[in-house]
Amino acid sequence: MDRYCIQWNSILSDNFLSTYSVETRDFLARFNEKYDFESIRKNLDNLKDLKVLIVGDGIVDEYHYCEPMGKSAKANIIVNRYLENEVFAGGAFAIANHVSSLCDEVQLVTLLGKENSREDFVSANLTPNVKAKFFYREDGPTIVKKRYVHSYSSEKLFEVNFINDRFVDEDLEGKVIDYFESIVSRYDLVLVSDFGHGFITEKIFNSIEKNAKILAINTQTNAANAGYNLITKYHNPNYVCLDEPEIRLAAQKKHSDIEEIAQSIRESLNAQYLVVTMGKRGSLGVSHEGKVNKTPIFSTRVVDTIGAGDAFFAFTAPCFARGLPLDLVSFLGNTVGALAVQIVCNKRAIEKDELLEFINTLVK
Repeated sequence: MDRYCIQWNSILSDNFLSTYSVETRDFLARFNEKYDFESIRKNLDNLKDLKVLIVGDGIVDEYHYCEPMGKSAKANIIVNRYLENEVFAGGAFAIANHVSSLCDEVQLVTLLGKENSREDFVSANLTPNVKAKFFYREDGPTIVKKRYVHSYSSEKLFEVNFINDRFVDEDLEGKVIDYFESIVSRYDLVLVSDFGHGFITEKIFNSIEKNAKILAINTQTNAANAGYNLITKYHNPNYVCLDEPEIRLAAQKKHSDIEEIAQSIRESLNAQYLVVTMGKRGSLGVSHEGKVNKTPIFSTRVVDTIGAGDAFFAFTAPCFARGLPLDLVSFLGNTVGALAVQIVCNKRAIEKDELLEFINTLVK
């Protein structure tokens, strides 16, 4: 029976791999010569005792599902019938939940608004081993991003943000800095997830950077901050994770070779590792040692790309902190990404066990 199960699992794995491109199958053949499943499992298990601090903008994501009824008779708009909605803990909340699957001790520091704080919802949707410290701004709400979604096609129709994206005032900034001065050095790894929504000021970052043992940074470009939240405002990160539009914007190079851009930005930041996610073209990683690694995508089905980059960052940063090699870090990031794009927004976090189950179909 055991032999039969092994043979059947092998057949299932082979059939699954046949859905991939020749490029991806060739990559996996080479990867299997270097790594086996058991070694990858042990590497992920070794992340358990990392003490991780996550700093960033928390976001409540709402999906409001609609169906088009037709054009309005009195205006040039499409009228939609409201059906239902779902609410998710996104942004830094989602990153903390992802990390908690790998690491036992996770501290989240984030910003809520006094207006409509949504604190009860946020607290109820953080995993049990995430300890949260909330700061509150007096002049705005907790960030809510409402997306109106076609119920059948899952296409986003439009989005409304409830947000004050001005930097926090000096009084609150001072309280945040005092808190970081007292805790940052306790953690093995600090993840800064900067959505450019007003929480992480230059002074707050400086208080983190000078005390962090290992610093990982992701800066996001979105409708609220396009062109104003570039990775180049930071210095001396150990690990940087960006998507291709974000790094091209930072370099001010729309069409140049992406590898040259990645190397240039890594050098200007004085970063050890920099990984660029490139959608259907996979990911590109560069290191201070001059190593370059390209990893193809492993996704075969895409439901929703929102939150996938956060999942990639959340899983790869602890791997980097434990000294895993660049090719393995990128591989793990792409496998996480393949799982994340099958989940609607941040409906749930990626669990380590499901990640290992997926890896076991790729690596013998």
